[in-house]
Amino acid sequence: MHFTIQEFSKQTGLPPSKLRFYDKKRLLEPSMRLENGYRAYTPEQVHLAKMIDSLRQADIAIKDIKQYCDANEQQKRVMLELWKNDLDKRMKAISAARKYVGGIKASNTQTLLLSKWKKEKFLAWQRFEADRTPHPFKQSFTIAKQQLNGQVTSDDVYVKTEAITSNKITGKIGFEVDSNFSTEDSSNIQLERVPPTLFAVLENCRADDAFLCFSYIQIVVRYGFKPADYKLERYTNINADSYDFLIPLVR
Repeated sequence: MHFTIQEFSKQTGLPPSKLRFYDKKRLLEPSMRLENGYRAYTPEQVHLAKMIDSLRQADIAIKDIKQYCDANEQQKRVMLELWKNDLDKRMKAISAARKYVGGIKASNTQTLLLSKWKKEKFLAWQRFEADRTPHPFKQSFTIAKQQLNGQVTSDDVYVKTEAITSNKITGKIGFEVDSNFSTEDSSNIQLERVPPTLFAVLENCRADDAFLCFSYIQIVVRYGFKPADYKLERYTNINADSYDFLIPLVR
């Protein structure tokens, strides 16, 4: 028994134009072609067609659906888990975007932005201790960069604070490096792979701003954000006196 494309459309609820599209992408090919060249489908393809379209409605890429249809049971389990994790991240990103829009006040000029690292980055970190003064690690930027022997891939400098006492501050200085960067030559260098991340960004913060911590708390409360990890300071180069304050929201 075979269905014409019109009959198959009625069985599946999918318009003929979509069935032709799936055929063109070799995702759902007709069981056979009739003598007149028309597409013909079998009853067994009805559920497959509905499942394929359901995965498309879930925003799964066509190439991934095709791979899923050709996979064995174990491979399908792995793919389903990856899809679930990806959808969870997208839901978190949408939630963060909703909180951001909800925190905007039309009467005020906004200083907080959303920014996403679409590709993973590799950061080479080095730990330093400095006196607790404004911009405490500035003098260490050049030293940290020189230790990487010209292997940095960006002028940006990253700082994350780890501990603060009454007169000292400990933190890490990081630079972007290539994925092939090796830490074998130095025990003080740690390589971190940072996945694509959505950040809330407070721009042009002064390194000597004594009220930044208070401003940060106000932002978190106002927008209802829950930081996903440590906060970062990003300087445009080793001589910069201001930085962007990056608050990770979704990783």
